Amino acid sequence: LYICEIALALDYLHGEMIVHRDVKPDNILPDDQGHAHLTDFNLAIRLPPNALATSFSGTRPYMAPEIMPVALGQIAGYDHRVDWFSLGVCFYEMLRGRRPYEYTAHFSSQQVLCLMSESCIALPSYWSSDLISFISMILSFEVACRIASLRAFSRHCYKERIDMDVVLAKKMAPVFIPRSDTLNCDPTCELDEKVVGSSIIRRQRRLSATSGDEELERAIDELTRSFTAYNRHVQNLPQKQTSRLDEEKSSLTKANAGNFSRNATV
Repeated sequence: LYICEIALALDYLHGEMIVHRDVKPDNILPDDQGHAHLTDFNLAIRLPPNALATSFSGTRPYMAPEIMPVALGQIAGYDHRVDWFSLGVCFYEMLRGRRPYEYTAHFSSQQVLCLMSESCIALPSYWSSDLISFISMILSFEVACRIASLRAFSRHCYKERIDMDVVLAKKMAPVFIPRSDTLNCDPTCELDEKVVGSSIIRRQRRLSATSGDEELERAIDELTRSFTAYNRHVQNLPQKQTSRLDEEKSSLTKANAGNFSRNATV
């Protein structure tokens, strides 16, 4: 069901000339009813008709093979069909708990391309023949042979028993419905984000505050001097006592300015 729902999402995006370029499990989220939604459009691009994308974008284990030679300057570009390959990687991972191609972050684009072009995807013998055919076609190294449209997706013998109109109407029951009374994500991820994010913000504030301390003190002094203080209780005091109060006020103002600068630095 999840793969069918994301296939519908890709069909809509591609109809709007949008290539997502980062289809992966992290970007597939269930709603409160358990239906899958495609999220995170930071790398998405709108391609005019017959245009090609040329940037090296995406998450490498889910990238289509044609993105590698583009980065190496071997071909002109790629199109929406990269999204269907990424969807195939997601489906394979759902079935087997691992991706079809395993490599480390130290692999270069050329090494990854060689791995994908020369190695065969492991297809368990207990899989049905129509599933093997479907996986082989959606993960085809050759772009022209790949399942790359909703029409081809839904007409394959493995998927033809599924009514995509029923899926689109959300009338097919999901196998998992998130609980509404508990957290449905790893709390450590959000904690890390908050800790790292707040420390960066504090560091930026500290740097900016340090560089502006002297200027801030000067501005406060000038602003204070521009005001004429009036206190009806002070106006009738002798001149000597009034001068002493002015000195105390000036000292207090400078002390407050110093405290403000130190607080801004923390």
